[in-house]
Amino acid sequence: MNLSKSQQVVLGIFTFLPFIFLPFIIYNVFGFVMEMIAANEHGEPDPISVFASMTSFIMPAILLGFLSLSLLIFYIVHAVGNKKIESVEQLAWVLIFIFFGIVAFPIYWFIRIRNSFDNP
Repeated sequence: MNLSKSQQVVLGIFTFLPFIFLPFIIYNVFGFVMEMIAANEHGEPDPISVFASMTSFIMPAILLGFLSLSLLIFYIVHAVGNKKIESVEQLAWVLIFIFFGIVAFPIYWFIRIRNSFDNP
């Protein structure tokens, strides 16, 4: 599977996007917990405000899940369809993607996709 240079750059952006989303989600979860602790000290928190506060991290988490699943599918298909690597390495990449997820995507992108900028 040959990708144009612009497709490779866009893929790189989407590959590193989870590393931007994840700290944002963690920050919002921590803020939600602190807000609920503070609200609990003054009595039972209002369910509507609890739900409204939860959406600050639930929606980005759902988007991150869809993005990660899409990247997983793309990278598995790309690794299996990559004729430049042997079948043993293809299998190794698929297993790495399955077990290490978003951490493995940038590594593959740097090794197998970005390096093809210079070596078409």
